[in-house]
Amino acid sequence: MILNSLSMFRHQATRFLQDNRDSIAVSFSKNTYKITIPDEDSPDGEWISTLSFNDEERLSFAACSCPDGDCCEHLLTATLAAYDPTEGALLHVKFKSSFWWGLFYQLFLSKAPLHAPGDKVYTIQSQQLSVSLQCLSAEALTYWLPIVHASPEPQTISKETFSQSALYRIARELFMFSQKGASLVIQENPQGFPSLFSLQWEGIALSIEVLDVDTLKALFPLLEFSQTSLYSGEPYLLHNVHVVPEQARIYFTKEYPPLPKSIKEYQETVLGPIKYFAEAKKCTSIPKTLSLPIHIIPALDRSFREHLLSQLCYETEERPIHYAIHFLRDASLSFSAYLETPGDLSEGHIIYPGFCYIPNKGLLAVSGLLSPESSFTIRSDHIENFLDEYGPFIKEPGFETFSNQSPVGSLSYNVTEQGVLLFHYDTGNAADIELRFGKWTYYSRQGFFLNSRLDLALQDGLTIEAPQVADFILTHEVALKSIPNFFAAQPPLKSIRFEVHKEKKGSGIYLQPIFEGLEHESCRLFGQFLYRENVGFSLLPAALQMLCQIPTEIPADQVAEFLLQFSKDDRMVFSDPQLALPERVELNILAIHRPHPSSPLHLKIEIKTNIGSIPLGTVLQALKGKKDFLFSKAGFLNLDNCLFVFLKQFLSSQRYDIQENTLITMVTDIFKLDALAPMITDPNIQASEEDLAYFSQLKSACLPPIPVNLFSTDHKLRPYQNSGLLWLWFLYNHRLSGLLCDEMGLGKTHQATALLDIVAQTAKNPKFLVVCPTSVLPHWEHVLASHLPQASLFSFHGPHKPKTLPDCDILITSYGTLRQNYALFYKVSFTVAVFDEIHTAKNKSSQIHKILCRLDAQMKLGLTGTPVENNLIEFKGLLDIILPNYLPSDALFKRLFTHKNASETDEDIISSKDLLLKLTRPFILRRTKKLVLPELPEKVESLIPCRLSPEQSQLYSSTLKKEKCQIQQLEKEEDPASVNYLHVFALLNQLKQICNHPAVYFKDPESYKNHSSGKWAAFVKLLNDSLASGYKVVVFSQYIQMIRIIALYLEEHAIEYALVRGKSQNRKEEIDRFSNDPNCRVFIGSLLAAGTGINLTAGNVVIMYDRWWNPAKENQALDRVHRIGQKNTVFIYKLVTEDTLEEHIHYLIEKKMRLLNQVTTTQDSNILHVLNREDLITILSYKDEHMLSEEVQEDSGDS
Repeated sequence: MILNSLSMFRHQATRFLQDNRDSIAVSFSKNTYKITIPDEDSPDGEWISTLSFNDEERLSFAACSCPDGDCCEHLLTATLAAYDPTEGALLHVKFKSSFWWGLFYQLFLSKAPLHAPGDKVYTIQSQQLSVSLQCLSAEALTYWLPIVHASPEPQTISKETFSQSALYRIARELFMFSQKGASLVIQENPQGFPSLFSLQWEGIALSIEVLDVDTLKALFPLLEFSQTSLYSGEPYLLHNVHVVPEQARIYFTKEYPPLPKSIKEYQETVLGPIKYFAEAKKCTSIPKTLSLPIHIIPALDRSFREHLLSQLCYETEERPIHYAIHFLRDASLSFSAYLETPGDLSEGHIIYPGFCYIPNKGLLAVSGLLSPESSFTIRSDHIENFLDEYGPFIKEPGFETFSNQSPVGSLSYNVTEQGVLLFHYDTGNAADIELRFGKWTYYSRQGFFLNSRLDLALQDGLTIEAPQVADFILTHEVALKSIPNFFAAQPPLKSIRFEVHKEKKGSGIYLQPIFEGLEHESCRLFGQFLYRENVGFSLLPAALQMLCQIPTEIPADQVAEFLLQFSKDDRMVFSDPQLALPERVELNILAIHRPHPSSPLHLKIEIKTNIGSIPLGTVLQALKGKKDFLFSKAGFLNLDNCLFVFLKQFLSSQRYDIQENTLITMVTDIFKLDALAPMITDPNIQASEEDLAYFSQLKSACLPPIPVNLFSTDHKLRPYQNSGLLWLWFLYNHRLSGLLCDEMGLGKTHQATALLDIVAQTAKNPKFLVVCPTSVLPHWEHVLASHLPQASLFSFHGPHKPKTLPDCDILITSYGTLRQNYALFYKVSFTVAVFDEIHTAKNKSSQIHKILCRLDAQMKLGLTGTPVENNLIEFKGLLDIILPNYLPSDALFKRLFTHKNASETDEDIISSKDLLLKLTRPFILRRTKKLVLPELPEKVESLIPCRLSPEQSQLYSSTLKKEKCQIQQLEKEEDPASVNYLHVFALLNQLKQICNHPAVYFKDPESYKNHSSGKWAAFVKLLNDSLASGYKVVVFSQYIQMIRIIALYLEEHAIEYALVRGKSQNRKEEIDRFSNDPNCRVFIGSLLAAGTGINLTAGNVVIMYDRWWNPAKENQALDRVHRIGQKNTVFIYKLVTEDTLEEHIHYLIEKKMRLLNQVTTTQDSNILHVLNREDLITILSYKDEHMLSEEVQEDSGDS
């Protein structure tokens, strides 16, 4: 109950109310009160308490505006102030039976309107009643205006109730005036009836006339005559006063003495039960039976309280309540109240919070009550809260509470099985009990002591969890030395090893220390401290303290990482084979079944390791349950391993049978499984000869023979090309796709054409698609027309192409045309689709990549000499075109093959590619010229160093100096992200142009003779020497302005040349002229435009005027010359300017080329990706002596 929780404030509240009742403002509406309590501590000088009472007149809600809110002395003060001190009734209850309620309720029922005929006058008129209220001052009007004209209260029903009306508020205010002492003057009308009433109080004048006798008879008995002019001060009488203890209330009858007998001489007027004597101004009274709650006795008016209690057997002096207290078996606390001897209240009643009633003794004022019940029990889990609230009131010896004292005894400690360090007091008596209830601890015969002493580092009840014990000891070492046997001498410990165990419950593991030299003692590690039971703590030797950093409990999400790190550690003992990491994992095939020759293979598998074997179904069940690893007879299996990640795909595609330990495998699944874990056949395998042979053929990728005499023409394939055709035929027969990645010049086009020819002869109504760059469309048309003369061929390209695809055997188109007309191609199912220079679609986000993926073809064949130009993700993009969903997701692929930790070296990355090579080997074929064409002429590469001319040197230095701030920003380590790398890229281009020729930098090639260049001088000499030797020369540059300068020079010296740039429309004519015209001695080309799809074998000297960022692009260009058909040694000259960024770029690219030769390249054509921040700093670090001397002079001038 709310009132019980406020009982602790009863003395303060009673005193405050007695001293300040007149300054406490009480207002109510129905059963809700707003009571203002004055308080100097309040910012506003007062606190507002809000109360509500239910129909049983019990407090049902209490809240205060003070900081304590719902439990403060203001609430109890307000509660007591809500009662009438002269009768003990709640004010709203007394109001409802008052004259004022009856009067204005009658007006409300008659719907009499409220008028304001004057500024300060209000009138209400009905057939029975007439009321006039006049404000005698402006202050009074200000007070009454909000009462009469208050905003209407929210209505829960459409019709206004009396309590929501202005009449209710007026009646309530007049009632409160009466409570404060306002007296109602009663007068007779001309007929002698006491129907005229008037009141003047606090600035108002009120007049009332009752116009109807029946109404007067109803209202007159409601008058409180002690508050009218009829009262002459006669004392009231109380009788039949008695206590009802079950209700905690006192009942009594109140009445005034009877009128003297002589009153009968006067004429009487009967008004219901009242007789009025007009001449004597007297009336008879009616006895009232009343009751009040016992707990408000101290708040009653003094004379009324004394008058009331004088008729009771009542002791005014408080008597202390005692309690018999003891613990029950479940550590609950039992209380039994008594006055003098235990049990003397067994027939009495506790009237909380300060009374008790005992038959034959009466009502007693008491102190020290803890509960409304004479006997009660506090459950053990509630004792802490009970002591917090009532502890100070418990006075029984042995059960008192102590907040700032320590029990008698000394501080001791113990360590639990869970490793918790507990501190407790040892009282010295083994029979004593110690019970803990949260922050309180009970000690036999001493009482309850608060554990949390902020002034003490070590105290009773302090608990330190195992992970914090070591730090706690280090922090409080001095204080801990005072505890007996806490620290012990150094033990004879030799070493520590850890035995690794699985958790009995859960999927984690734990480490059990083995203390060599202390085998017969019970020991435990706490960080760098060793605890020996019954001995104490000791610091480990320095040599063993490093072992303390190894966690002893490994949660499930860290198990795999822990075992990988410590599986070979001699300090770890793995006695459980299920915790051992397998050195090898194999897929043992127990049975092979193929329901139909075209059906997938059903493989019954067990997982076999060097430790043991488990059925495949066990692993599948674990994967299905989304487990991260598996403890098994085959050892510890990390289910995040690539093999098991791939096995999840069988679950998602419903291609498995857990009960039969079987996978339903496609051809690609066989390749992938064998790459992830070697597939071996069990000696007792269950399989038909046909199924076993088919499986063996797939596993070993045996190439089937090509049908004889099925070529339309003689393709004149070289031996290595014939091997390539066998590989292509194998893929086609198994409905697979692939990438033919032979080095440029080895005849990929001819091998693909031979495949189309043989498929055309064996398939029924085949349809072929060839997609290639625009530059090689004529070459494809020629090759296909020559070698497949019986096939209808259509080149879907150019402005005059039809709006629909023609019905033909072979359709040729360019990537650009396909991108613009892709919807037409989606409608056709192709037998074989050939994508020449497939690296064009390497970007997975590009439209052409998405189009190639969506094309419908039984076999997709990609041709490229550079399967990886920039990075492995682009390589995966090519494989995703020909083998959708074969490789892992992009995220997993990056994690497996492209992620590089700071600690990894290049060699580490190379070794991680083994898995990728195994996965892709069946679908990729790549041969180099050196391997398959030993007859190809030699390729001799030379580096031609050049020096900057004075003009170039000055330009180079001034450009660097101008961008000095940008370079310094690049060198700052604290904020590399703030560098504008596009600006850096522009700077690098400017420096490269200066190295080539100042006229390129100034974008004025026509004036090239006005400038000097060391590289240009070297180039001219090399060109003239080569031409003088009778060679044809091929020159590559990435800058159009440089190409223009070379062309101008050749024209000036009457040297015929061919030229191909990005915008060249006559590529074929230019290439044919260089190849066939003996007078055309020089070919000039931009690296990107002339580097692909053309044949330049007529030349045998190649000059790379400037280096390209991507070596793959350079190699593409060089292979235009050094390829099949070349009969002469090819001389390649690369011009590099010394002491400039070109020299640094050459070094960095050569270094990356060494890596390129070991694995598929991860280079990028964008310099910002090829070169990292450190590379850029190195490249831009060149400063010549002239520039350094200038800076020295500037520094000295500044000083």
